[in-house]
Amino acid sequence: MFINYTGVYCWALELTPSHLRSLTTGSIMNIEQLGYIVITLYGYLIPSWRNIFLAVGITNFILMIPLFIYPISPRFALIRGREKEARGTLQSFSKLCNNRTSMSTVKLAYQKIAQNFLGQIKDFKIYPTMRRETILGVIGWFVIAFLFYGFSFGWARISSDLYTGHVASALSKIAGQSLTIPLCNSIGRKKTMLLVLGTGLFSNLLAMPDLILFGIWTLEFVACLLGNLSCSAAFTVIYLYSAELAPTSHRGMVMSLSSATARVGSFSGTYVGFLYAITDRRVPLALFAGLTALSMVVIWCLPDTTGRSIPETPLDVEIFAGNNEVVNARRKAVDGKTVKNPLAEH
Repeated sequence: MFINYTGVYCWALELTPSHLRSLTTGSIMNIEQLGYIVITLYGYLIPSWRNIFLAVGITNFILMIPLFIYPISPRFALIRGREKEARGTLQSFSKLCNNRTSMSTVKLAYQKIAQNFLGQIKDFKIYPTMRRETILGVIGWFVIAFLFYGFSFGWARISSDLYTGHVASALSKIAGQSLTIPLCNSIGRKKTMLLVLGTGLFSNLLAMPDLILFGIWTLEFVACLLGNLSCSAAFTVIYLYSAELAPTSHRGMVMSLSSATARVGSFSGTYVGFLYAITDRRVPLALFAGLTALSMVVIWCLPDTTGRSIPETPLDVEIFAGNNEVVNARRKAVDGKTVKNPLAEH
């Protein structure tokens, strides 16, 4: 499931212009949350666990059908040297836009990078900025997934009704993920991440006092809804952030590595719910607060990607970072010429 999810997201991002990426990301994440609501309804309405798995399997099969008809990303095709396929996709999009330009007459400028897995791993040693940003991003993914799934699987302890808790959780995620769209467009990716994580830190501290508001609604329940909203918003933006930082040639690897690390954080976060049974409930809240603060430090160390084009190669990452030493060294190694960084003057 997560292999398809990561692949579809990379595909969507590479087809989306910069000013629409936050809208695309928020929409994809909201569709995911609608799936959570459907799964909750399956559990509520279907009495047999076998029939629940059958319903989920049929749903997954139906949703897999579009994967067989999606066109290849032109960016990825060109990086792999598959120019004919890239032209075919671009020609299809051109027809959708009522553009009569023939892609066969358009000259495509690109650099072919056909590397295997080991070759891509070696590039992390050669390109320090890509290495540093990937490591920081992986840490961010682990922490945010830990928080995200710690909240998602903790509603049995936070809410007295399991189904109400999960539906409320999904709705708060939709609200948080929708909120990222205008925020990313107005204040940028980095400031949005810091804002939503700061909100999450506040919500964990707010949840610590014992206070019943009305009915099943305690201050902890309301504060955790706010925290869940902030975690879902952060999870949405970290997808967008990481994909925009990674070059097209290595985006699949970086996103897969980040997603794999997030899976470790996700199953680790689910065990936080057990702390409610063996210790004071403020302990898991303090743990969430500490990890949220750590993720804010990680994001602070990353550059903002708002409004800039996504890099195609690791060398582009170094150019965006203004790392002239690496840029000149790599270009000299390729063609024997030292070329000045064109972005250094801006």
